[in-house]
This record gives sequence, C-alpha cells and structure tokens, in this order.
Amino acid sequence: MKVEQSQNNRIIQKQAEGMNAIERNTKTVENDRSDKLVNKDQASLSERAKVLAKARINLAEQPPIRSDKVEALREQIQNGLYQIPVEQLASIFLNGLRS
Repeated sequence: MKVEQSQNNRIIQKQAEGMNAIERNTKTVENDRSDKLVNKDQASLSERAKVLAKARINLAEQPPIRSDKVEALREQIQNGLYQIPVEQLASIFLNGLRS
C-alpha cells in the first residue's frame, strides 16, 4: 500500500494549524492575565484619611497663634479681670445660625 505525500502533508498542515491556534489562545490568555494584573493595582484613601487631609489643609491656612495675646488673656482670666463680650459672642452665634 502506497501512502501519498499529499495526505501526510494535510495531516502535518492540520497539526500545524492546531498548534498555531493553541499558541494564539495561550498568548491571548497570557495577555489577559497581564492586563488584569496591570489594571488590578489601585489605591484609595479611607474616609478618615480624607477628613485628616482636609483638616491639615485648613490648619495650614490658619494664621499663626499669637502667643503674646493668648498669654495676656490667660492672665486676665486668672486674675478675674476678663469680661466676656456678650454682645459680640451673641452676634457670632446668630451669624453662624444664619449661614
């Protein structure tokens, strides 16, 4: 019995096509995996970290503490000489309620 070359070539060709398909699928799977790994890295801040960041920004925007004024007020309070500015305090509260 004679085996024709053309049949062998077809078998070899089919095997080669099958291998190419497997290689393409393998590369696709590898690319999908690498894409998933690349896209998987994320970072996010917790709500607490966001609040702390805002507080830090607000604190940096505040004027520096005037220690001389603080000390003078402390002495007045300790000596009983400090008078609470009731009208000014009420105005501040009312303005805060309106806002």
